[in-house]
Amino acid sequence: MENKAHAIAAGLFLLLLGLALAASVAWFQGDRTERVHYTVVSRGGVPGLNLKAPVKLRGVEVGFVDSIGFDPQDPRQILVGIAVDAAAPVSAGTHAQLGLQGVTGLSFVSLEEADATAPLKRAAPGARIAMKPTLLDRLAESGPLLLAGFAETAQRLNALLSDDNRAQLNQSLVRLEQAAADTSRLMAALQPGARELPALLKDADATAQRAGTALREIEALAADGRALTQELKARVAVLDQLGGAATQLQATTRSLELALVGDTAPRTRPLVADLSAASRSVERAAHELGDQPQSLLFGRGAQPPGPGEAGFEQRLKGGSK
Repeated sequence: MENKAHAIAAGLFLLLLGLALAASVAWFQGDRTERVHYTVVSRGGVPGLNLKAPVKLRGVEVGFVDSIGFDPQDPRQILVGIAVDAAAPVSAGTHAQLGLQGVTGLSFVSLEEADATAPLKRAAPGARIAMKPTLLDRLAESGPLLLAGFAETAQRLNALLSDDNRAQLNQSLVRLEQAAADTSRLMAALQPGARELPALLKDADATAQRAGTALREIEALAADGRALTQELKARVAVLDQLGGAATQLQATTRSLELALVGDTAPRTRPLVADLSAASRSVERAAHELGDQPQSLLFGRGAQPPGPGEAGFEQRLKGGSK
């Protein structure tokens, strides 16, 4: 009896120990995090997405996928149920995208904020989150259009590189080469002139300096000419006064002649004749100075020949011409 009692006690102990171990494992493996369920709505496919696939919010894992299925009301939509940590800041403007887990081909759900700077407004539990296509999805959708564009571009390139266009291009290249050779020859011809250019510039500077000196001398001559003109004006004024004096002297002489016309004294007549001759000389000198005022400075010029003098006939002939 005692052996049976010991066997029963040992069996009960092992059973209780096993139950305790199972309860401990269940305790440590159990997920006691509070979860909030949302539904991700996808109009396209969800390749590589499986149950228990991670859900990440801006790169931080906050939950997992707990269901995948078609929408009963619209079979073209796929509903992906996700369980997210209640503390995760899922806002009403959050959208979802599929991300790839390395090179395994498996996908995960990535939650992104539409506007990270906007005030946080949490999404209601059970709310639907739209899934937007990734860059690869957009490329796949636009692939036919891209291929059509590439085909059209290839056709245009083929038309551009036709035989006629290639021939014209070859001719243009040949002409360009000829123009480059002509330019080289022209540069070689211009090099001697370019080497002489500094000397020419130096000569031009010297010429400019001489021209400046000449201009200053011309200005000085102009100033002298203005002074000479003023002096001539003064001389002409003096001559005018002399002419007036001569006229007055002539009038006085005539008055004396009239006054002494009846005088027969031999001494008075020579005096009157001398006065008349002096008056005429002064008048003639005044007229000559009036005609040639420059004679005061440069002397009298040569008088033209009169009648009976040598050269008078040539002067008449020259005047008739």
